[in-house]
Amino acid sequence: MSKRHVFEEILNSDFRWPMEGDTPFVEAENPMENALIAKDDFTRLVLMIDGYKRSADIAVAHCAEQPADRDFLVYPIIFNYRQFIELSLKYQLATHGGQVGIDANWKTHSLDRLWEDFTTLLDRYGTSDPDEADPVVASVVAQFAKIDPKSDAYRYPVDQKGNPLPITFAATHLANLADVMQAVAGYFSGCDGYLSDLHGSMP
Repeated sequence: MSKRHVFEEILNSDFRWPMEGDTPFVEAENPMENALIAKDDFTRLVLMIDGYKRSADIAVAHCAEQPADRDFLVYPIIFNYRQFIELSLKYQLATHGGQVGIDANWKTHSLDRLWEDFTTLLDRYGTSDPDEADPVVASVVAQFAKIDPKSDAYRYPVDQKGNPLPITFAATHLANLADVMQAVAGYFSGCDGYLSDLHGSMP
């Protein structure tokens, strides 16, 4: 078969080829079909936190139905859960840190550093941990920090010098990962509510 015939078959199939007039960002005629980008930065932060986690959750659920996609989607799944953790910690610092002399930290991707600042925040508020959840979440955060210290190991196969990024483990159970992250999400939500109450009671 000639190259011309191959090309014609591609054009006549479901294969999508770039076309004149393609524009990635347009508004739908029906407003109900649009995804809205929040104008307020705090609102965007809250939506991003939930959005990264939801996208990972949806991908995990998809993989349960389509197991052949696991080896493709594991990378964005891990990245999205890590981004959820990073933004959750930055939210806590930005929202509750000022009252106890802790600045927001938007400059680092280091989960270790963000967790250290967060535990300092908890100490300054004088929070208790009757369920001993703090060390459990600390361990989860530390594991993400170990496998992806710079938030690039699941976005690129190599570093900026072209050297292969190390892989800490060869396989992971996605359903377990999603379950653990659901618990972490509950922890951060609980902390936010508790710290908001403490903040409101401060002089």
